[in-house]
Amino acid sequence: MLTISIAGLAEFIRGLGAAQSEFEKIIGQAMTDSLDMAGTESQRRTPVDTGYLRSSIGGEGGFSEVRGLVGEVGTNVEYAIYVHEGHGRHFVGERLFMEKGADAALPYIERRFAEAMAEVARVIVTGAA
Repeated sequence: MLTISIAGLAEFIRGLGAAQSEFEKIIGQAMTDSLDMAGTESQRRTPVDTGYLRSSIGGEGGFSEVRGLVGEVGTNVEYAIYVHEGHGRHFVGERLFMEKGADAALPYIERRFAEAMAEVARVIVTGAA
């Protein structure tokens, strides 16, 4: 499972008062986009035997959700941890596929949050959503 959380962001947004919902929407979309990319990159690295584990990341048998300012993507497939740690026997793919997927997605995530923060700044300066 991959968890994204931004230290101090909740306090910052609360301090902005009336525009809070607009900022939460902007940051929430950046989190959703980032989780989608991390899930996709993790899927690309997931070992495959039947394809069930790979398809479950962020999908059926898994999860991708943003709750407030915390987002998670992963799988609820029972044997996923064994495959992730290299104990399960699969034909192609990498161990530590969630971690490697998150690392591969990091440049996109950083760029996406920079865009979101620029949008937040624009809203603060112009007062326009």
